[in-house]
Amino acid sequence: MYLTFLNVPQLERQGADLQTKIEELQINNQSLRENDKLKEDALAHISDQLLVLSERIYNS
Repeated sequence: MYLTFLNVPQLERQGADLQTKIEELQINNQSLRENDKLKEDALAHISDQLLVLSERIYNS
């Protein structure tokens, strides 16, 4: 037989702390995804510009 003692207030605090950390990580993750999308868009734009310049040089 096992006897377990639970410190409910401490468990509630730990749960709240974990929830706060999870929310912070979700916000950080969303920010990183948005930054990644901006970088992808910028890279695509630069690639398009390079293609246009290459065609101009080739057709000159």
